[in-house]
Formats: sequence, C-alpha cells, structure tokens
Amino acid sequence: MEQAAELTGLSVSMISKIERGLTSPSVRSLYALSSAFNIPVGTLFSEQDEDASAEDGLVVRKDARRKLDFGEKRLVKELLTPQPIGTLELLMIVLAPGGSTGEDVFSHDGEEGGLVLSGRLELWVDETRLLLNPGDSFTFQSQRQHRFRNAAEEETRVLWINTPPIY
Repeated sequence: MEQAAELTGLSVSMISKIERGLTSPSVRSLYALSSAFNIPVGTLFSEQDEDASAEDGLVVRKDARRKLDFGEKRLVKELLTPQPIGTLELLMIVLAPGGSTGEDVFSHDGEEGGLVLSGRLELWVDETRLLLNPGDSFTFQSQRQHRFRNAAEEETRVLWINTPPIY
C-alpha cells in the first residue's frame, strides 16, 4: 500500500479505505490508481457478459452495460460504448437525488457534450452555472473546469459524450 500511495499521491489510509469498501474513490483517485498500475479506468467498471456474437463492437445491450458506481456521491456511470472503444465514448450518467461529482472540478483533454433525458442537471463550466432541463443539451471543451450535480428531487439521467474516451 505504501508503494501505491507513493505512485498515486493518495494516502495509505485512503487506499486502505477504498480497498476495504469503506469509501468510494473520487474520479481523480480512480485516474491516479489506473495510471499508477497502468490499467484502463474502464476495467474498473463491473464486467459485462463476455459471450462473443455478431454484435460485438456494435451494440451494448441495456442489461450488459458496464457500470461504475461512485457510492456516496450518488452517481453511477454506465458505459454505452462497445469495447474496444474508438475515439467516441457514450455514457449514461445516473444521479440519485443529492448526487454530484462533488466540489472538485475536472479538466482534461478533449470535448464533452450531453443531453438531459430526465430530472434537472446543474452544470458548472468554469465560473458559469447552467441549469438544464429534459431536452436541453450542452457541449464544451474538456480543458475547461467542470463539475455537475442533480438539481432535482428525483433521479436525473444524462446521455454524456466524451472524445477522446476516458473509460
């Protein structure tokens, strides 16, 4: 654990809590861990059915989506893009009431966009606060600082697009 802490910049205590399921890692922690161990972040999603078929690389069935559950953040990301991934990534973002990415802001290479399917999304891009309703869409350069949260009292669902893929 000390080596992992040294490679990631995370504390031994934090790594231990993640390992024992006592806390959910932030997206930033997941990136640090995946980089340190040279594994794609996508391998941290729950496994999908491995049965080979003519659909491989073309279709992801609803019940076979790989999911990354951020636990206490009340945020689940479902990977909609078949593996191996190309240059475009589709995600279903599911935010329970009170769900969010937290107070940390994110920035990385690429572009992002999305479409609010249900609920209400509060999206911050740099210092701009946007309140989006079902049917509203957005796009921005990923280098801009961003974060989001559910602004509804019910579940919020967003079709989210990243290029290049993150997971």
